[in-house]
Amino acid sequence: MAYQEVNISDLQPGSYVVQVLQQSGDIVVKHAGWVRTRQAIEILRKKGVKVVLIDPDKAITTEAPTAPAEPITPAEELPPRVLFADEWPRAEKTLLQTQRVQRQMLDAVRSDNNIDLTLVHEVSAGLAESISRNQDVLLCLNRIAEQSDSLLQHSISCAVYMAAFARYLNLPSHKVQSLITAALLHDIGKAIGPDYLQMADHLAIPASLNALQKTAKLAGEVSLWISQHCAHLDGSGVPKIATRQIEKGSRMLAIVNSYEKLTASLAPKLGPLAASRQLLERTPHQLDAELLQLFIKCIGIYPPGSVVKLSSGKLALVLENNAKKPLLPKVKVFYHSVHQHHIPPKILDLSRQQEEQIDSCVDLKKFGLDVKNYI
Repeated sequence: MAYQEVNISDLQPGSYVVQVLQQSGDIVVKHAGWVRTRQAIEILRKKGVKVVLIDPDKAITTEAPTAPAEPITPAEELPPRVLFADEWPRAEKTLLQTQRVQRQMLDAVRSDNNIDLTLVHEVSAGLAESISRNQDVLLCLNRIAEQSDSLLQHSISCAVYMAAFARYLNLPSHKVQSLITAALLHDIGKAIGPDYLQMADHLAIPASLNALQKTAKLAGEVSLWISQHCAHLDGSGVPKIATRQIEKGSRMLAIVNSYEKLTASLAPKLGPLAASRQLLERTPHQLDAELLQLFIKCIGIYPPGSVVKLSSGKLALVLENNAKKPLLPKVKVFYHSVHQHHIPPKILDLSRQQEEQIDSCVDLKKFGLDVKNYI
């Protein structure tokens, strides 16, 4: 069953709250959870909560009215990191659901219908939760995924990068999900037709905003971030506004959008390292230098899902970042580029050995190989 929007006056004990959608206060739900008592619901109401998003499938029958509500207050610690192999099937399911919903959103715009925001909120929450468990898995899965629809692939990739970026900045849960929503919908106007698909990003913004204006209960900040994501800090770009007027969310979206366009798996213009260097050249006149540095630290110099050539000539798939030693991630070797033959797959933590280091990023298609065969 899909997520449902519920007014606080209609919220029942035992409901599983995923997100606060409307409020007059500043309460943050860092992790989804149950509200077990009417007292807990009343606390939310007094704090200004007006509308929440719930998961009906997780509703429970409350037999102990004195049980504490969980967890509607900010958590002090991040959840423990889930093992790569354990998160893989969950992240795969999340990505497939996101692809299905995003197709529906694009089809709705093509048919001049309204966007179902409930579904958008649901997949945004799913992406955020997967990233919080182990971001490397979703980053890896997304990078090796290939869609025939370039607009679909771009929007989903931007959403995955944004989910990782926003969590890395330790933003509140509701802000993370709004940023993911903005990333999913920032180019939605390009779905109207082939002419729009070929437009420069700034020319398509009015069409995207027009499509979003038909949707009730869309947070104003989402539209604002989308409207500003082609603005530059030096006043160039579109719209031509001063640096202080460009929202942080807009700056983040500009970075994510630019990076994805340079490294898109369908037609990559540059490898991850070269793309990062090119974007750094656009600071501080176009992109926010501090945020860009943080984004690169977040996804890694060699993001999960990248294919690299090691000093021995072996090719390897990057699996996990190393925050302390970004040049030495965990990889999986599978092919020897010099001898041109497969080798027994083996996982190497480059930070724990002396023999191998990364020589360069490579495009596996040039070797006639498909990365999905080496997962």
